[in-house]
This record gives sequence, C-alpha cells and structure tokens, in this order.
Amino acid sequence: MGNLLDFRGCSLLLFGGKGGSGKTTSSCAVSLYLAQNYPNKKILIISTDPAHSLGDSFGCTIGNTITSVKGLNNLWALEIDADVVGEDFKKEHERAIKKIADRGTFFDRQDIADFYKLTIPGLDEIMAIIEISKLLKDGQYDLIVLDTAPTGHTLRLLSLPKEMKKWIHLMDIMQSKHRFLVRHFAGRYKKDDADKFLKTMSKDINRVKMFLSNSRTTKFIPVTIPEVMSINETEKLLKRLKDYNIKVRDIIVNRVVTAENNCLFCNRRKKEQKQNISRIMKGFSDYNLFTIPLFPYQVRGIERLKEYAQVLFGKTYEYKPIRHRFSLTEEGLETQTQALDIEKKDLKFIIFGGKGGVGKTSLACATALRKARENPDKKILVFSTDPAHALSDSFETPIKDTLTSIKGTDNLYGCEMNATKILEDWKKKHRENIDEMFNRFGKGVDIKFDREVIEELFTVTPPGLDELLAFNEITDFVNEGRLDIYVLDSAATGHLIRFLEMPGVIRDWLKTVFKLLIKYKGVVRLTKIAEEMIDFSKKVRKVQEILTDSDNTEFVAVTIPEEMGFAEAEDLLAALARLKVPCRHLIVNMVIPANQCNFCSAKREEQLKAIQEMTKKAGEYQINLLPLFPYQIKGINRLDGFANKIYG
Repeated sequence: MGNLLDFRGCSLLLFGGKGGSGKTTSSCAVSLYLAQNYPNKKILIISTDPAHSLGDSFGCTIGNTITSVKGLNNLWALEIDADVVGEDFKKEHERAIKKIADRGTFFDRQDIADFYKLTIPGLDEIMAIIEISKLLKDGQYDLIVLDTAPTGHTLRLLSLPKEMKKWIHLMDIMQSKHRFLVRHFAGRYKKDDADKFLKTMSKDINRVKMFLSNSRTTKFIPVTIPEVMSINETEKLLKRLKDYNIKVRDIIVNRVVTAENNCLFCNRRKKEQKQNISRIMKGFSDYNLFTIPLFPYQVRGIERLKEYAQVLFGKTYEYKPIRHRFSLTEEGLETQTQALDIEKKDLKFIIFGGKGGVGKTSLACATALRKARENPDKKILVFSTDPAHALSDSFETPIKDTLTSIKGTDNLYGCEMNATKILEDWKKKHRENIDEMFNRFGKGVDIKFDREVIEELFTVTPPGLDELLAFNEITDFVNEGRLDIYVLDSAATGHLIRFLEMPGVIRDWLKTVFKLLIKYKGVVRLTKIAEEMIDFSKKVRKVQEILTDSDNTEFVAVTIPEEMGFAEAEDLLAALARLKVPCRHLIVNMVIPANQCNFCSAKREEQLKAIQEMTKKAGEYQINLLPLFPYQIKGINRLDGFANKIYG
C-alpha cells in the first residue's frame, strides 16, 4: 500500500469521482494535513465545481478571492466565480480580441461588440482552466489542489485544453487574414498585441495540458464508495483518464461501515458492502487503496477534517460510542413522512435535481416505474442528460441512447442521451450547410478566410451546449406525441443550474450569430442555414417553455439531512425561483431510521438537527422525508419498494 504523503515533485492534486463520494471532504482534509505537516510549503485548494462547498467543509467563508484558511498561515482556498473571472478576462483582453475579430471577419464593430457582450455558455469550465493556468504560471504556490465537479463534468473539464486550442486556432485564422493583407500591400508584417495575445493564450493552455499529463507533477485521486453505481462510475473514470494520459496511483474508498455492534441496520449495511469491497479490492488491485470508515457524524470543520486526514494517512480508526449531545424529539416528523403528492397533478415532465449522491437517479427511476405501473395506457420515458449516466446501473439493465424498453414493464422506456454524439452530428450538419452556402459564390471571388472563420465558428462550441442539444432531442418526441410522461434524472446542482439557464443564453447567442450571418445576404443564399438556425431557436424556446410550465412540469429538489447538503439545496431553490421553474417539493433523502444503536442514534440526532433548520428555512416548500435503506436501491424489485415508500 502506498502513501499519499509521497508527493515529492508534485504541484497539482486533483480529486474526482461520483457525486456524494466525499471528493470535497477528501481534498480539504488532504490540503489541511499537508499544510500542517509541511509548514514551509504554500498550498492552495481550488473548487472547480459550480456548486462550491469548500467554505461549508472548512466551516468558513470562501469566495472568488484567494482566502487564507483560518488557523494556518500556509493554506489558502479559492472558489472560482466564473462570471467574475470571465468579465475580468474580457476586460483585460477586450482590445486584442475585438481587433482580431474586426480584422478577420465580415462583421462590423457593432456586430463584434454585440457578440462580445453575450454570456458564453459553459464559461465556468473555461474560466476554471484559464485561472488554473495563471496560477501554475505564477508559481506562487508549491501545491495546488483541485476539488472537481462530479465525474461527467470533470472529464469535460479535462478535455477543455484541447477544445480551447480550437478557439485559439479560430482567432489565428482571423488574424491570418490581416497578416496576409499586410504582407501583400506592405511587403512585410510586424507582430502586434493581437499576435502576442494569441501566443500567450496558446502557451497557457499548453501549460495546463502538459501539467495534467505529467505523472511526476500531477496526481489524480479518485474517491469512491462501496456501492455498485459508484464503483461503475470509478471504472469509467479510470478508463477515460488513461485516454487523457493522466496517471492514477491512489484511490480513496470512503464511507466503509466498520462499527462492530448488534445493530441489525448496521450489520445489514456492512453485509451489503462486503461484496462491493471485494470487487473494489479485485478490480482496483493495481492501485494503492485507502479505506476511510463511515463516521457517526458529518465530517465538517477543521477538527473533523483533521480526524479524517489522520485516518487517511495511516492512523487506525476505532469507533467510540458517542454521548448524545442533542435533545431533539421526533415530534412533527410524521407530517414530513407523508407520501409525495406529485401524483395528484397530471404532469407531463417531472425533473429530479440536487447535490451529487443524494439519490436523484433512484428517485427518478422509481417515479418513472410507479407512473408506468399506475398508468398502463400511457408511455413513460425516464432519461438522463448527465455526461455520467446511471440509469442502466439503477435498473440493472443496459439502456442505450435511443428509446430502450425496460425489462419487466410494457410501457416504460429509458434513454441515456449520447450528448457528445448529438453535438458532433449538429456541428457536422452546420458545417455542411456552410460549405454549401459558400460554394454558391461566383467564380473568382476569394473568400478563403471568411469561409474558414464561419466553418470554425460552428466547430468551437461552448461546454454545456451538448446537454441542451440532448434535451432538444426529447422535444422532438413531445412534438411527435410519441410518449405521455417524461422523467428527467438531471446533473448535479452546479451544472443543473447552468443547464436551466442555457435556453435563455443560447437564444441570445443564436440571435446574435444569425444577425452576423445576415451580413452575407445578397452575396450568398442563406435559405437552408437560416431555416436550420430558426428551427434550432424554436426548439430551444420549446425547452424554455417546458421548464417553466407550472401546469405540466414539476421540479423536485432532493437533498440529504446534512448542513452541507442543505446549503447546496438552498442555492438550487433560489435558482429555480429566479428562473421561474415550478418547484413545490424538497425531498430529504437517506434519513437514518430510529433504533437503539448508539452509532445510528448519534447520526440520526445530527440529521434531526439539520432537518429542523431546513424546516425553518424551507418556507412554502413541502418537505418529505425518505429513509436510508441498509441496501442499495437498484433493480426493478427494489425500485418498486422504494416507490411505495415515496408515494404510499
């Protein structure tokens, strides 16, 4: 077994894995431990997840400025605010970027100004890479630790250096037109600030790419838990990391039940985990495995993070019965354990969303199954747009990127949208349209640069557009009347909020792009590409209408009875209200059942305290409590049982 302390020569640590596996806790605990044990090392921990939780984990306020973690003079933290960083970036480089666009396109300065004002979808991930690049370049810190988003979006983050090189290539094509003209008329060309900007950006992105693939300077540490869905996702993550040439040596296996007592609930959980731990030991035998126990309390705050880190770095953990500190009663909980009443409405769309690891997929699958059982004359679809799909794992049956009939039912279908393929097809179609448009120019008209710019404009698409395009596919089903009820298993909070914001942003983006294309009217025929753009805009508008239709759509927010979980749920509920997405329910999942076990009682009392705080703040939302089961909710039988708990 290896040692995480061995990070000699390492300047970048990344923690990743399935939502709810303990990535933030692990990254904070390791940062804290290394800062304490290496007082001469300057360490910075950064959150790249749009739904930040470093501050919640450390128990202090952290924001978009680098903040010292209290009690330590060599540990700093940063939660990247993409909007702020993006605006700062645009201000700093506005002159150079606008100059490149002015020189290399058919657009006038007002067009460029309009385009420059737009919010770029997926800016958070792009800005995270740019910010990390700057910090690596400055060399101010000996070690940078990244607390990443859940698996699917972390992989997209890692692919961004390659995608951003395409943006630089596009701008270089624009600048090439200027260089060509200057050489043609002046005989020689002298580089200016626009060339300098492109060179600097290219170097910065290459630096990130080099660091990520350098096994001497970079470590990626997956965090998993002994559950089938988490193990499956970890296997997929390891495979993809190899594709990016990112080496992995260590894996943290978190939340392992170790308590020795006579509790039937604890022993059932332990028995359920045993087979999965054996699978981990066998399947991940080439890696150093670090086992972390399930603690009887939430690991939050400096002292508890220290305890977590000590176990991670070799200290033997021994559970000691806890003296109960809270004097909370069960009074009032019966009103919150009533059946969820979304069945009372004749809904067309039901969306489940929340923090990673709170049980969104299980709830979505159980709800879809229940709808299918209760409505045999209707066709039900449960689908996922999250890059890291889990529907197949939940139903224990392969689900494709087309309508897949779920075994054991006659009217339930699943679909794990292949957002990457949908995006590539979309880009290919538009590229063909651009080719056709420019092929209609008369002979002798040299539009080489303009053609390349427009072609590349449809090649460099912002992160997040793939998920919106995947949802657009569902609108085709709606328009065709192929299905009656749609249940969406959404991405984790930060990327879910971005997805919900996307329709409005994309429509603004399309309007501006369309205005730019109109510049060619009279020179080329725009009929086909105009029709495609208008059709896409209509689909995006349809998505927007669906998401805000209170008669046919219901968003169900899901959280767990922990302070960090509810802090993220509050952000989600605020975003839903701002975006006018109808939401009446807050499900608090995984509440430990009452029993005489000291371990369970200690954990439950902490949960009850969190639930009381939630109830005070939740206001008009109906809170529904669901129990933690000693086994994983997967397969038709268990999903049926879970549905009975949810809906009565």
